[in-house]
Amino acid sequence: MHSAERKGSGFIKVRPAQMTLKSFWQRTRITLLALGASILCIVVLLLLFSNAFLDSLKLFFVVPFANVYFFGNMLSYAVPLMIAGLGAAFAFASHNFNLGGEGQVYAGALVATVVALKAQGQGAQDVLTVRLVALFAAALTGGLVGGFSGMLKRRLRVDEMISSFLASSLVVFVVDYLLAGPLKDPNSNFQATKTLPSAFGFAKILPPSDLSVSIFWTLLLVMLGKLVLDRTSFGFELKVSGANKEFARYAGINGDVYSVIPLVVSGALHALAGGVMIFSTYLKTIQGFSAGVGWDAIAVALIANNNPVALVPSALFFAYLDAGSKSAMMGSNVSTELVTIAQALVFFLITATTLPRAFGVHNWWRCGKARAAEEAATKAAQGPQQ
Repeated sequence: MHSAERKGSGFIKVRPAQMTLKSFWQRTRITLLALGASILCIVVLLLLFSNAFLDSLKLFFVVPFANVYFFGNMLSYAVPLMIAGLGAAFAFASHNFNLGGEGQVYAGALVATVVALKAQGQGAQDVLTVRLVALFAAALTGGLVGGFSGMLKRRLRVDEMISSFLASSLVVFVVDYLLAGPLKDPNSNFQATKTLPSAFGFAKILPPSDLSVSIFWTLLLVMLGKLVLDRTSFGFELKVSGANKEFARYAGINGDVYSVIPLVVSGALHALAGGVMIFSTYLKTIQGFSAGVGWDAIAVALIANNNPVALVPSALFFAYLDAGSKSAMMGSNVSTELVTIAQALVFFLITATTLPRAFGVHNWWRCGKARAAEEAATKAAQGPQQ
């Protein structure tokens, strides 16, 4: 990995970007402080608004590990966070920002369900093939949605943050309409599709929880993502294009292409996460069932600093917070609104401390001073020659 910077003469100097032990500790310390502050905020909220503080505290922090059911469900929720977090990491690595994760996860889940239901209706017997085709269709759908924002950025210079968010909002409304109307199960009171046979689901490994063998495939996918980003020319060009488009152009890298491809990959992985949720847990698409996964994936990727391997503990942390929130809400007088506020505070604190660093602007004022000093020195050196 290299970094590039513009010098006063107009040439570009390339130097290796090495992570020293000191800088690694500084990044880790900031992240740990953000996580600690998040947990402290949760404790304070429970103290102020819960009538049974100690019971709520136990429900939030201890119950997720209390038995196989709670622990397995916590790990099960970490699976889509790892996959969607990997999608967010691919976008961040190229300095693109995909805010369309919510809609992409939702659409991927619906497409995977519809494809599997269609295959069942036609008498398909090979469950493995049906799952693979359904997940591929889901990923293709998410890739198209993400690629749409990428093409808008490439052709019309539309900011991908705005276009991906608006496209996601549109997709959510379309999926809600389909679940409430054309694709609704007429025999159900829920706004949901028909339920797939249990044979279509992934094999469970910690019954009666929802944890399935998908966690192993997800870990392999994370390792593959690490390999692609760090050990392939595609990953190198993607990072270089994101870090310095001018240097990428000098090196013969088509920066416009890397405005589209990372968003395609990001959208595909988000949609794949939605499909995995269907075959792991739900076996049908329920209106609003995936709300929050796309946003949590952003925080997961930021905590991991776009490192695919670090996505695993990061996703586990967010899954733990989700499990604790649900446990406190169901087992005590903690309201849904209080849980939502706690989760929003966690998201805010983490993104506020890690987002600038992820995009290399955490020392923007120092960089500005350095550039000003460099320009002044260049003018001073040129003065006697004129």
